[in-house]
Amino acid sequence: MAAGTQDTVLVATRAGTVRGVVRPGSLAFRGIPYAAAPVGELRFAAPAPHPGWDGVRDALENGPTPSLGPVGDTYSIPEPVVGGDEVLNLNVFTPDTAGQLPVYVWVHGGSYVGGSPGGPWFDGASFNASGVVVVTITYRLGFEGYGDVPGAPSNRALRDMIAALEWVQKNIGAFGGDPGQVTLGGQSAGAGAVLALLAAPRAAGLFQRAVSHSAPLPDIDVATAQRVGRDLAAACGVEHTLDGWRAVPRADIVAAERATGSADLFSALANLYRMLAGEEPVTTFGPVLDGDLLPEDPQDLLRGDPRIPLMLGATSHEFNRVTAPIERYLARGVGGAVLMGLGVPPALARAYPRAFPAWSPAELLGQAVTDRVFRIPAVRVATARAASPASCTWLWDFRWRSPVTDRAVHCVDLPFAWGRLDADRVERIAGTSPPETLAREVHSAIAGFVSDGSPGWQTFTTEQPSARVWDTPAWTGRDPFRFERIALGVLSGS
Repeated sequence: MAAGTQDTVLVATRAGTVRGVVRPGSLAFRGIPYAAAPVGELRFAAPAPHPGWDGVRDALENGPTPSLGPVGDTYSIPEPVVGGDEVLNLNVFTPDTAGQLPVYVWVHGGSYVGGSPGGPWFDGASFNASGVVVVTITYRLGFEGYGDVPGAPSNRALRDMIAALEWVQKNIGAFGGDPGQVTLGGQSAGAGAVLALLAAPRAAGLFQRAVSHSAPLPDIDVATAQRVGRDLAAACGVEHTLDGWRAVPRADIVAAERATGSADLFSALANLYRMLAGEEPVTTFGPVLDGDLLPEDPQDLLRGDPRIPLMLGATSHEFNRVTAPIERYLARGVGGAVLMGLGVPPALARAYPRAFPAWSPAELLGQAVTDRVFRIPAVRVATARAASPASCTWLWDFRWRSPVTDRAVHCVDLPFAWGRLDADRVERIAGTSPPETLAREVHSAIAGFVSDGSPGWQTFTTEQPSARVWDTPAWTGRDPFRFERIALGVLSGS
């Protein structure tokens, strides 16, 4: 069939038939709802089944997004914002509807408050060429997804993801996918959600492998979530009840969320101190250790289900540039003293200037943030899982330095992993000629893991803490995360 100048294809799902687009080597279906619109009585509720539709539903364009933006030309990753109520939807990219191919379900990042899955960086064409079906999903964000609301279920965003995985189990066979070969992957906030779902008994059996790019460790306890909920209710001038919150427009909630992140320099430094000292969670919103969907004990979350094979890693300089706005305030400081003054434990504060002697105090602080939020958590997860003889964990370190930043910053690994070096805005973060050989290696390792459960290097153990270093050239080292492992020992007192 044809819709305009596009050839199209029909697939029957449990809820109704959808029409997708035929592309060279790939079929694309966008905006398929996996749950009912979370509005009215369903707002702040657990995801409910979609009522379905009669006839054929077009799945030719991205569906409505929980994100309200803003997005613009200044953002590195193009992440479309689409209006509408049916914000719980997904995209499917498949090489063929006839087959039993492995499936890669992707959870986008965005600090738990933003992002969307429909941009060109997350087009599944390259994975399709590697024989993998790709599903990219939306989920509720910020307070709507994770905020504490009396009378509402906790971790609604994670429940959305579980509903999407259940949709995959019931429907992906019609798109050529094998529901018994599902890998759950994500980056940044999406990767944190992956780690959370590894520890969620209700997600058991819905995926068989996991991939985690640059994951902040879920670390919000119930008391903190309750305090944030009360504070946000006061900021919105609303009664902190389910009925009270249902009367507040999404746009007003998002505006209040953004206001909580706005602060003067003194407040920003105070918050940074509490985070580096381990006194505050890394994010305001995110998975809550609620004792219901997730375990209350952070150690249980670290281990997750060690029987599920896991690939995880980070870039070397994730958030090193986050401290650039305060560079002039720190320029004359002594690196170790600055770090100590901002909450880094003394032994670590002295270690950073020795490990990175050419860096300014501001970038040393940025590396401390990178380590606290992403790199040390990766080592913590790998180490905790290694205690189980059933565990299979592969660790990576993406070290390739972009000519744009001279660092391996947050998100720079994504176009390599997805084989999308030619996508819109990639050159802003990776330059005009990012190495294609590295992209082939990173993409092939992940596609291989999704397909057969191994990325091609040895697993991480406490005796052999190996990791793959993705650089030009790439190599496998016995202990590329040695600094982070020593730092972990300092933080844990061992």
